[in-house]
Amino acid sequence: MTLGYLYILLSLTSFGLIGIVAKIADTKQCRPSAVYASAYGWALAFSALFIVAVRNADFHAPPAVYWIALPFGVLSAVGGIVFMAGIRYGKISTSWLIINLSAAIPAAGSLVFYHEPVSPRKGAVLLLAALSVFLLWKDKQAEEAKREVASQPVAKAASR
Repeated sequence: MTLGYLYILLSLTSFGLIGIVAKIADTKQCRPSAVYASAYGWALAFSALFIVAVRNADFHAPPAVYWIALPFGVLSAVGGIVFMAGIRYGKISTSWLIINLSAAIPAAGSLVFYHEPVSPRKGAVLLLAALSVFLLWKDKQAEEAKREVASQPVAKAASR
């Protein structure tokens, strides 16, 4: 197994566990902003420790790295906080599926900004991702309509 496969497995496991940890924090009524502020503080500490251990404390980076890291960090924090706040209103499985379907955004961006060729397979994947989001939205609407209908007789009986 090459080092690339190890990176893929670690990435898959780490990103996958974020959803589980976010749901655990939600069940304990943790504030999303507090959880993510703490998480990014620990990420900073771990990253610094990693740089000290692996790169012999070489923190030097080209200035472009900082200009890339700033919006990356902001988007990551906003996405995490909003994701964790959103799981209170739905199922973790649906919320996590939306997170994974968001991969269509950089794929579409690479087509627009970097003019990558669109193979039939890539086009089909992008269309299926959009269809998945649409179907999840329709499913949520149907679920809410059922809940509303089911709660109406209870409301009428309570008002008598």
